[in-house]
Amino acid sequence: MSNVHTYLIVCSILVCIHFTNGLSETSDHESVSESTRSFVPDFTNRYFLKDGKPYYYISGILHYTRVLPQYWELRLRQMKAAGLDAVQTYAFWNVHEPRPGVYDFEGNHDIIQFIELAQKVGLLVVLRIGPYICAEWDLGGMPSWLLTHEGINLRSRDTVYMSYVYKWLDVILPKVHPLLYSKGGPILMLQYENEYGFFGADKVYLSDLVAYINNIIPSEDVPLFSTDGNDYNLLLRGSLTNKILATIDFGIHTNVTASVDALRRYSYGTPFVNTEFYTGWPDTWGGKHQTRATSAILVTLNEILKANGSVCFYMFSGGTNFGFMNGAEGDATHYLP
Repeated sequence: MSNVHTYLIVCSILVCIHFTNGLSETSDHESVSESTRSFVPDFTNRYFLKDGKPYYYISGILHYTRVLPQYWELRLRQMKAAGLDAVQTYAFWNVHEPRPGVYDFEGNHDIIQFIELAQKVGLLVVLRIGPYICAEWDLGGMPSWLLTHEGINLRSRDTVYMSYVYKWLDVILPKVHPLLYSKGGPILMLQYENEYGFFGADKVYLSDLVAYINNIIPSEDVPLFSTDGNDYNLLLRGSLTNKILATIDFGIHTNVTASVDALRRYSYGTPFVNTEFYTGWPDTWGGKHQTRATSAILVTLNEILKANGSVCFYMFSGGTNFGFMNGAEGDATHYLP
């Protein structure tokens, strides 16, 4: 039996256990009228409320830019068949705006079709809109033409940088607004920055992003969230409190209790979400293919579920990098694409 088949079977078994324990509910997402559809974090009870009922989700990551459109529905149906509640993806700014003011939402850049297909097969969506996404993707999803502006300071309040960020948000947010769960669509949450605690600590920058998003999409329409490492100091640097959901990421062989404690120390009532549960890792050119033992994945996943956590498999289906959009690892002496 292939690793893929083993992985799908494992996911199905664990999701069935998750449902049996009452940690998640299955329902027809279309059966609730738009006027009563809601999804919000409950900061008192540390879980989500979906249509007024406690809710936890299991999701997996699939990037529409890394899979040909003719295979999107098949991949999404496989995720649904594995028992997942939702698919998570980024919005890739640099493929959608290859040149300033020139936008591309066609072919395997048609994010709207991808989200609509997810809803068609019965999956919810967690959408991470950037501006920085990492994603092991060229310049973390930011357009390379930003660097033609001498002295630009990315991921900061730099006026040139933020002017382009705002223009991007002016384009992407109206496109996804009708697809929010509260509006009858599948999108549960929007991420406004990604792992910023590894990079900076400017809370004004983060607050400006949130404020601009909420000028276009009211806060009551969709929860916003950030993601940082499972460390209090990273959360302190990279996330916002004041009822803005903070989530964490980590992989196997992790102390789940300590990770949850760090999250609770930062934001006591926030629901526990592992936005990137690392079930593998990117390959580098010429390097060994990265795998993770199923047994180790099971141990950590079970601990997450026992802690009443929502979780996302990173990645569920990896796809491939087309053109020169692959990211890289390295330092001053090594470059590993």
